[in-house]
Amino acid sequence: MRNVIITLLQIVVILFFLTSKIYSDMKPYDGPEFDQISPRLKEAKTAIPGSGYTQNKPDPLSKLTVKLVQKGKKHIEEIGIKAAIDIINKKPRKFRDFKTYLFIIDLNGNVLAHSGNPYFANKNMLSTKDSRGHLFIQEYINNIQQYDGINYMNLLTLADDTQYIYNFVYLESLDDNLIIGAVAKPKWFSIL
Repeated sequence: MRNVIITLLQIVVILFFLTSKIYSDMKPYDGPEFDQISPRLKEAKTAIPGSGYTQNKPDPLSKLTVKLVQKGKKHIEEIGIKAAIDIINKKPRKFRDFKTYLFIIDLNGNVLAHSGNPYFANKNMLSTKDSRGHLFIQEYINNIQQYDGINYMNLLTLADDTQYIYNFVYLESLDDNLIIGAVAKPKWFSIL
């Protein structure tokens, strides 16, 4: 009896997968309707056949940093710099996205706000080194003085000359003395 029930369940599951594509409410885009759909939706949607479900593709880390900085700048415009710094430090999860963190620093290396680690706030980290041994705050300051609005990635080169993506950084000037930026660390180091 048990074998009969298992066989019937297997048949039902197989029939479901065979017929789900036929009865799905998802249709391929054809004809003039296809041209009316925005290019962003054409590229950004993925579909699971037969499910009627679509999902946005996740943004790459280099875009997440830009979006997080824009979100921070929007808060600064709405409520002011001091209130925005307080919110970033008090509610850091609101300004995180996956492994992407928002920060505000001044040109002296003082961290005013950091959503990855609020304990960095109100500390001077100008002489602090990252795990690669680089003075990363000094690097941010040097880059923003050369370029206003810079999006770049840092590489880590191992002893065998294999290169990995260490992190993605996006920086913008808030004024003559303040920098807002975001850093994204890949979950796994990506091989170039």
